[in-house]
Amino acid sequence: MPAIGTLLARAFDHHQTGGFEQAESLYRHVLESDPASTEALHRYGLLIAQLGRLEDSDALLARTLVLEPADAEAAVNHAKILRALRRPDRAARRFRHALVLSPALLAAQEGLGHAERDRGDAPAAAGAYARAALLGAGAALLHQWGISLDGLGRPQDAVTALRRSALLDPTVPSVAARLAAILYRLGCNDEAAWWYRRMLVLQPGHADARRALDVIAGRVVGHGVGPTRA
Repeated sequence: MPAIGTLLARAFDHHQTGGFEQAESLYRHVLESDPASTEALHRYGLLIAQLGRLEDSDALLARTLVLEPADAEAAVNHAKILRALRRPDRAARRFRHALVLSPALLAAQEGLGHAERDRGDAPAAAGAYARAALLGAGAALLHQWGISLDGLGRPQDAVTALRRSALLDPTVPSVAARLAAILYRLGCNDEAAWWYRRMLVLQPGHADARRALDVIAGRVVGHGVGPTRA
């Protein structure tokens, strides 16, 4: 019989190339020989999550972490499965577990923000998103941070986060729309008009943006100033 390392390598190759049945057979074979193989448990858990068997994946990843509680990557992956199962309390605890092991792990900090949002804890979500932003989060995370800050009654901070998001990815209509709406509430009509026009470039048929521009039109001279840098 091939060594376990060889079987795992073959299983992973099948897994990566879409040979899921072969990969599952090999992972199961490894676990029959070595039920405590955390690498096999972890990878098999990820495979069956891809196949939609989330409850089984939860059990395998939980077993992985019983055997190897210092595996930060497994902790993040388990937390993601728990979020997919709509168990945000457990997911948040597991993301925190990962952060104890690796405080600078961006995936864990970002995931904690999502889990706290799922739990309905907006301040905790905003705090986690802020820490993720310091770690170098991308445009999508900055967008979520801006939404959280706005929900907490911190529109100026929300604008700063959303401008950063738009700078990283200027192609997202919802970022432009939210920036425009917040700026309008703040009385920054020139810049709000600019972002509504940007929204219409990205999504020409957006009726709400056109209506908002009509409302602003009587108060804005010209075509609006460009976005202010964060």
